[in-house]
Amino acid sequence: MTTPATKTHWRITVKVDTALCIGDSGTSDTGVDKATVKTSDGKLYIPASTLKGIWRHACEAIARGRGDFVCDSPRAENMCPQSTKDEHCIICQIFGAPNIASSIYISDLAVDTELVDESTEVRNGVSINRWRRIAEDQRLYFTETSLSKANIAFSGDVTIDAKITPDQLELLRAGLKYIHAIGSGKTRGLGWVSIQQADHPPETQAGPDITPEPDKAFMELAIEITLKSPMVPGGRKPTGQIVEALQYIRGGLLRGAVADIWLADLGTDEPDDDFKTFFLEDDAATFRNCYPGEHVLPATAIGCKDFAGFLKENDDQQHGIFDTLLERLVAEKVDFLYNPTCPHCDDNGRVESQGGFYTKSNDFYERKALSTRLLTRVAINRQRKVAADELLYNLNAVDPLTASGEHTVLRGTARVPSSPVGERAADTLQKEVKRLGGGTSRGLGQVCITVKKRDAAASLKQRIKDFNEELQKVWKIYSPLSHVAENGLDGKYFTIDLQSEAILEDNWQRSMVLTAPMLQEMTGCEVDVTLVRSFASSDYVSGWNAAWKLPKETDLTTRIGSVFVFHTTEIDPWISALETLEQTGIGERCEEGFGQILICDSFHLRTREQVKSEATWLENKE
Repeated sequence: MTTPATKTHWRITVKVDTALCIGDSGTSDTGVDKATVKTSDGKLYIPASTLKGIWRHACEAIARGRGDFVCDSPRAENMCPQSTKDEHCIICQIFGAPNIASSIYISDLAVDTELVDESTEVRNGVSINRWRRIAEDQRLYFTETSLSKANIAFSGDVTIDAKITPDQLELLRAGLKYIHAIGSGKTRGLGWVSIQQADHPPETQAGPDITPEPDKAFMELAIEITLKSPMVPGGRKPTGQIVEALQYIRGGLLRGAVADIWLADLGTDEPDDDFKTFFLEDDAATFRNCYPGEHVLPATAIGCKDFAGFLKENDDQQHGIFDTLLERLVAEKVDFLYNPTCPHCDDNGRVESQGGFYTKSNDFYERKALSTRLLTRVAINRQRKVAADELLYNLNAVDPLTASGEHTVLRGTARVPSSPVGERAADTLQKEVKRLGGGTSRGLGQVCITVKKRDAAASLKQRIKDFNEELQKVWKIYSPLSHVAENGLDGKYFTIDLQSEAILEDNWQRSMVLTAPMLQEMTGCEVDVTLVRSFASSDYVSGWNAAWKLPKETDLTTRIGSVFVFHTTEIDPWISALETLEQTGIGERCEEGFGQILICDSFHLRTREQVKSEATWLENKE
């Protein structure tokens, strides 16, 4: 295997000599006209996008001064239009262009010294009437800045690709020395800085304790991702200019990150045998989505319309979430109108569908969701040194901190070959994947990944047994009705719950519903099975293929949380087939995280009566 080239790692320290103000797009509790940027926990920082923009401008000035050709940034139509990297100007080769990636990756610069409690101050100013030489009416404004003479220092890391040339490296060093001010109000004395650069070895992590099992073809990995900076995981743009951020990390992001690193190590676009085995063969590795919670709420879950949420101790503002599948199946089979109500309100308590992710701990449920931040960025006009017209854009990013101030953590799994190539993939994930999502060269998407062996899942056979036993209990509740037979349920029922979006195909056409013939074809099991009920809705998904530099085809998908209920008179032949299907997934692009399933999700056993009993128990406990 080719020895990978060495990347360069720098530590950048910015010491602020005067007060600093970097405009914030968000609201400020100080009520000023221009606030300065802060992290979610109220700490000052210098965004990587700010440093990268002014660094690029400094390098452009130096390159032009020595006679190099430099394109006219920041407008894409004026930048290098060539299709190959060798034909781009030296600035685009370093900092990137619309059709090539950046060669440097900058982290946000965090405060490097202890601040006093009051880390900012408010300055006032007023515009002057140019003719009368007095204060202009209604032109008083307030600006939030860091404290004057506070000796604040900010530090961050810069990673430079190995493909960069010595001449480009020297240009980067010269550009840092050229920078003397950062942020707004530079001509009025704000933001004057001194910058120091030093070589800095990268932080290293111990390799994962993964030992391939020679008697098994594949092994299951548990992946934990901790966010270290805001992240743009992708999403969809329903309206306007803001992309709606996903509430999870797609498996395709992890898969692409590993592929990029392996190809960079090879120094060529031609894959080796390990790459082909891991990514290109029919039975390739599967990277599943990473979620903020351990489980996905099924489409049959509902909760109180006015007080939605799981029950909590000493909290009567949440009336519980329960599942309606079992009662729906029985009610529809006996032609009984099923109209669920909130178990905590009166008989007219309204309910509505609930979605998202949850975690179960000590018999208590907790809903999980990612906090997001709206980041506003604007390009700077190189001549006027002001915001460029029509180049303002917004990013909806996942916040690295939760409401309680802890780092955001997402968890997922992967199915990789139980061989040295699988061990290599786990090692790459934990040691080398440091950035995910969009805007990684501007400080976004910094992550810390840990990998370990995945614990064995609960027995599928036991889950199917528990599901059918609970279904029989619900049937007995309806058996006193005159037209309901006491033993009216024959055969066995099982559910297929989508734990991610699925791309399904039926007779060469996209389908929203998983039918019985499709299930038989996927599993190879010819035993009769019937689709009893489906709770599904559709959506669309697209994406970007980094290898081809082309957009992916827009596909119809079945939404996450959708539920399909099947019935069979012979369950035993289906056990092994469903176990395999649960590991490999259904539909297309399973290797990217689509088509994850769970057979007979235990949440279906959480009926309305169980939630009502829990509420009574909590009230008595209090």
